[in-house]
Amino acid sequence: MAAGARGVPGDSVLLSGRAAGAAFLAGGPAAALTGLAAPAARALCSYGLDTVGRIAAAPPGTLQRILGASTARRVHALAHGLDPTPVVPGAPPRSVAAEHRFGHDELDAGMRRRALLTLADELGYRLRGEGQTARALTLTVRYADRSATTRRRRLPEPTAHTPALTGTAYALHDALGLQRARVRAVALRAEELTETARATRQLSLDPGDDRRRRAEAAADRARRRFGPGAVGPAGNLDVA
Repeated sequence: MAAGARGVPGDSVLLSGRAAGAAFLAGGPAAALTGLAAPAARALCSYGLDTVGRIAAAPPGTLQRILGASTARRVHALAHGLDPTPVVPGAPPRSVAAEHRFGHDELDAGMRRRALLTLADELGYRLRGEGQTARALTLTVRYADRSATTRRRRLPEPTAHTPALTGTAYALHDALGLQRARVRAVALRAEELTETARATRQLSLDPGDDRRRRAEAAADRARRRFGPGAVGPAGNLDVA
């Protein structure tokens, strides 16, 4: 079955049959399809194919005109719940994602930034717990008219540090100029994952950075002991 950015971290989802897999994926954004590059997702969204369900319903010829023959065939299969990628037991994930859906059309940029902080904090915690770092971050913004915008940015260095992920998420969001946009949901995907032990990190001369990383490690220990909601950045949204 094709993988997507849906479900709650830590939960297991068991789906039986191709139809169940396709139904599970249908409401997700185009960018939720595993292996779909950001430019391809943007191209699909520009034609109104902004959800997995709409991609699945599109004629193969339409997808081919937008994406080219080989990519169209793969995307068509993924949208129908089929992923030919071999399953390697115990293999690390290629990306991790999180999404926040607002209870109403969100016009407040400050609330959107709080949602991005919450998502970046969640991704950072998950990456650190899995011994992974990300080399790129993708932001997807979904609007009230069901259209979506997707933007991707490579990080200066592989990281699972929440402030670094948050800063990049803010930069992606602010560059969109969404002052009057009616936003329904925002999603972040950490991509190009690398094992932490293999990632290179530039040494910082800022003693404050070292303190922040030690505080982050302490917070992670508290979360593992008392639950993910035990501690986090002050601006996190209450998503319980």
